[in-house]
Amino acid sequence: MEAVSARNRRRRRIIGTTTAVITCAALVAGCSQAVSGTPTTPGGFATDTVAGLPAANGPSGPKAGAPESSLPVEGTDNGEMDKLARNAVADVDEFWAEEFPKAFGGKKFDPVKRLVSYDSEGPGATVCGENTAGLVNAFYCPTDDLIAWDRAGLLPQLESSFGSMSVVAVIAHEMGHAIQHRAGIVSANDPTIVLEQQADCFTGAFFRHVAEDESQYFEVSTGEGLNQVMGVLSSIRDPIGSDFKDTSAHGSSFDRVTAFQYGFSDGAKRCADMDAADVKQRTTQFEFWKQGQESDLPISQENIDVVEKSLQEVFKDTGAEPPSITTSQTACSGVEATTPAAYCPDTNTVSLNLEELRKIGTPPAQDEAATGYGDFAAYAQVASRYALSVQKAAGLSLDDEAAGLRTACLVGSWSGLLIEDPIGQRNPVGKLRVAPGDIDEGVAALLGEDSLIAANVNGEQVPAGFARVEAFRVGFQEGFAPCSAKYGG
Repeated sequence: MEAVSARNRRRRRIIGTTTAVITCAALVAGCSQAVSGTPTTPGGFATDTVAGLPAANGPSGPKAGAPESSLPVEGTDNGEMDKLARNAVADVDEFWAEEFPKAFGGKKFDPVKRLVSYDSEGPGATVCGENTAGLVNAFYCPTDDLIAWDRAGLLPQLESSFGSMSVVAVIAHEMGHAIQHRAGIVSANDPTIVLEQQADCFTGAFFRHVAEDESQYFEVSTGEGLNQVMGVLSSIRDPIGSDFKDTSAHGSSFDRVTAFQYGFSDGAKRCADMDAADVKQRTTQFEFWKQGQESDLPISQENIDVVEKSLQEVFKDTGAEPPSITTSQTACSGVEATTPAAYCPDTNTVSLNLEELRKIGTPPAQDEAATGYGDFAAYAQVASRYALSVQKAAGLSLDDEAAGLRTACLVGSWSGLLIEDPIGQRNPVGKLRVAPGDIDEGVAALLGEDSLIAANVNGEQVPAGFARVEAFRVGFQEGFAPCSAKYGG
């Protein structure tokens, strides 16, 4: 995040083809701000579901007693990684054999012609013109119609970090590229970022099939299971400060997780509709376009004051009395104590623990021992407790699951109004700015189990990271209005 000089801008430019006006609902009064995004479908979001499926933790990975696929794999060592990848291909094949004709006008699905396993730590071989020595990767090659994977480096790393379903996710993504070519929905002129996020979307559509227990090979929970899968996409984002217009761009964490969620919620047809305009209107991946953006906003009293001012400016039209923000820890009756930030409804006070905020604000890139995410993730904790005061003023509950999702939505709304992109598509509010990479820090925190960004006044959040990220995204793209309309008013 960064603080910049104030600017007087009266003309508002809107991203996308549809605008959602903040109509106040139960949250705000006298609003006139317009925000951009793709409106959600009518009706509310249930706090105990993930895109209509029950939200729950449970087993994720290969099913007990699942069959072993006999698909031929070139170069295989018949080890555990190749068995996992082979079964993933077989499962994805079965899904697309049924789904492809529905999504693409009755066309028949043909499996890829070749599967190739290689050892990136070995002497190397040539696959689709690539030397596999040191190639820690998985890829689809359209000229040879093959999917290849590194069984020695990439797949074990994924499994160790994110569990076995992360391997399945990577295979499903590569098959997504094969789907693009079979459906004839790509051309040589399409930007790479569109192709990659479309493949992420197809991955989401496939995982819906697994979550519905339609797979004979795998199972995934809608709670921790999907959290890990989305964590994979979050971790393989483009470097911070890269531009979405770069020829090799794949997308930010927010971009990629959003694409996955579109596929999971809306199916393959939504993925096929993705194009450059769709990606451009929702991306948060901008290059560093001015000096100072590569530096975080340190967690300090001075910068807390800057964030407080920003929150007051963004939420001023709600009519809610701004809460007092203090670094003094005070007891509050009737609610659980939360850290690094707490909201006391009785006194309308947000209490902060600066030391704990600094831990969240220190990403591993700066300190290998750090368990934090970055400055935005830290300041979003503050924003979340401020958002509770807005809900209190509107007479909304603060201690149920809906309050947690409303909070995430309101934090997303605040974040969306701080974006200043270099091509002039947004007009930010106040002096505080969201810099490239900030939103990704928020996504990473939302997928964690101890964040307050999507938590109610007692620090409780719904188990599904999918729902938490979705609520944040709704607010980010659409503004305040859906936060009460969709998450209970």
